[in-house]
Amino acid sequence: MYTREVFEKYAVFDAVDIKLHEMIPQRGVRLSVFPPETKHNAIWDYAISPQGRHFFSLCAEIACPDYVHFYEYFPETGEMKLLWKLNDSIITYDRAIRPSKVHTSMSFLPDGRIIMATHTTAGAPAHPTWMPIAYYYHLWEGYPGSNVIVFDPDTGKVEDLGIPVPHETIYGGIYDDKTNAYYFSGYIRGHVYRLDLSNRHVTDYGQATEFGSFRLVKGLDGHIYFSSKSGRFNRINTDTLELEDLGLEFPVARNIPITKAHNQMVHAVNGPDGKLYMLVVYNDRLFAYNYKTCSIEDAGEFIPEEFKKYNWYPIMHSMDFDKYGVLWYCLRTINKGREFQNWLVRWDILNGGNPENLGLAGTPERGTTLFSEMYIRDDVLYGADTNHLNDPPAIFRVDLQTLREDRHTPRLLCRDPYHYIAYKNGLEIYGEELLKDAAPYYDTYEENARNFEFLSRHNTHTFSPPVKKVVKLWKQVPIEESRVNTVWFDREGNIHAICGKNSFTHFIIRDGVILSKEENISFIPDDKDALAKEYSHLNLPSHPGREYLAMASAVADLKDGRKLIGTRDGLLAIVKGDNVFSLGPCAPNGPVHQMAATSDGSKVYGVAGDQYDLGMIFTYDDENGVRMLGRICFCDAESGTGASCEPYCIDVSPDGKRLAIGVVDRLGCVYEFHL
Repeated sequence: MYTREVFEKYAVFDAVDIKLHEMIPQRGVRLSVFPPETKHNAIWDYAISPQGRHFFSLCAEIACPDYVHFYEYFPETGEMKLLWKLNDSIITYDRAIRPSKVHTSMSFLPDGRIIMATHTTAGAPAHPTWMPIAYYYHLWEGYPGSNVIVFDPDTGKVEDLGIPVPHETIYGGIYDDKTNAYYFSGYIRGHVYRLDLSNRHVTDYGQATEFGSFRLVKGLDGHIYFSSKSGRFNRINTDTLELEDLGLEFPVARNIPITKAHNQMVHAVNGPDGKLYMLVVYNDRLFAYNYKTCSIEDAGEFIPEEFKKYNWYPIMHSMDFDKYGVLWYCLRTINKGREFQNWLVRWDILNGGNPENLGLAGTPERGTTLFSEMYIRDDVLYGADTNHLNDPPAIFRVDLQTLREDRHTPRLLCRDPYHYIAYKNGLEIYGEELLKDAAPYYDTYEENARNFEFLSRHNTHTFSPPVKKVVKLWKQVPIEESRVNTVWFDREGNIHAICGKNSFTHFIIRDGVILSKEENISFIPDDKDALAKEYSHLNLPSHPGREYLAMASAVADLKDGRKLIGTRDGLLAIVKGDNVFSLGPCAPNGPVHQMAATSDGSKVYGVAGDQYDLGMIFTYDDENGVRMLGRICFCDAESGTGASCEPYCIDVSPDGKRLAIGVVDRLGCVYEFHL
């Protein structure tokens, strides 16, 4: 049994009015929960077919290294029937990171079959936790890549279309019948793709988001809409088959600092008024896309009045309109990184009404935590409840007419211990037995804390010094002209950058701010072939059998007249005269793109990596040798969101205290790191 000290440690929310612990009226509610012995703890995709059949994926996350299971839900009885297990249906590799879920990627084909893609948030059996980035390059224990699967619910046949993108995990997908194509996004690299189902050809549109933005939705105009993680609104034009930057962004919430890093669209639904209503994670406003004016409108604040006095960050994840045009959704809250319970809210938004809290969704014994998907069909609301910590997930349903009739009646108090451990008055309301009933949740928190400590020490796969700035040049010039060709520091410590493919622009940057911009300048790229020819007389290192790639691709001056040379295959060597001393690889794959030495020649920083890798920042000095520092990827309230996989150019400031890196991803950026 845990002590009061543990309760106080994990009670992150202030005391709230007891009415906020009340459930929705229970007449018409059914919660179908998986049995306690179920190891899977999540549902991250749930879809209702045109014929009214309900399907969902049972997912394993973090603590459970298992494969995705696929189910059908029967709303009349609440039964959940297992249809197939992934590891029994397609070829898998036991040592690899598990394809543990289907995430926001289910669509129905015209013939009634379901197309979907696997995703992962579960580790390999030998790993201490989920480590997809750390093992991105590992042939045997990494993630081979997501499978695109077609399932026929009438015959039970599972068809594996293969892995369209090696090593990438598909985070969201949608089928378009007009083009007979499946469009999907990648979690790790942030690219968007098109799979043509007529010939199985895959088109890579390039980086469209910093990383990890998953929701793709079909608009009333037939185009596919989505956003970047930082809130840029995009679409795939299904007439031209092109990816289009609409030049629109979701406003950042005024009082929610984390919005600066997480501002992506997480759900959208077409409203009765012909607009696309959109939820943005970690924001307090609802937004609507007006198809006629191609603009984003502020649809209003979705927080009920009684919540506004608390210092919480609101979160909405899914929603739907009922037959009267009233919007229904579940409201969650976050504080100190922890997210809790689902309040069911109705909002007669089209008639000028205010958001009305109906109580906690679920049953008194077991509340819900997050509806990954929500639907209203025949005036019944369905929600896929996920991540009740490590408990088994559930499917929730409630008859809306019954709820409308009963919404002003007395309500039962929640008795779910997982709900009360979040609130500072939780022990007072629930009683001393909370410390015993909540023991499994405290066990998980303690385990998570140990895992976090382990990862902070051993899983530093990103190059992310405490002070970092990102300048997104793709917002300053046309995206196709945003690749950064070169960066350098001047004597005053300003960063200069030249971007472009056909038309070049010169920027001067300092502390993340653009000081000047000069367009249409002349620029001649470095001649990589000339560099290779200059050092062709040297016996540079190579991987066995790949001697033809033992050509210089980058060079930096070390102290004592030595040179550090990088090759097209990602190897390094120290050269003095004609003597070549091999240092081995500086990246999992080549080439070495550029290196820059400190003014005294004592340390070199470099960038390397194949076009389809995650990119590698590395260093060399005589004391420590070669050190791989990781990729560029960060997401926090202070620095915002920055993630790029193709670092291309680099320089060190004259005082050796700052680093500038330019990237050639589709979303061209300049990064400034304080060393």
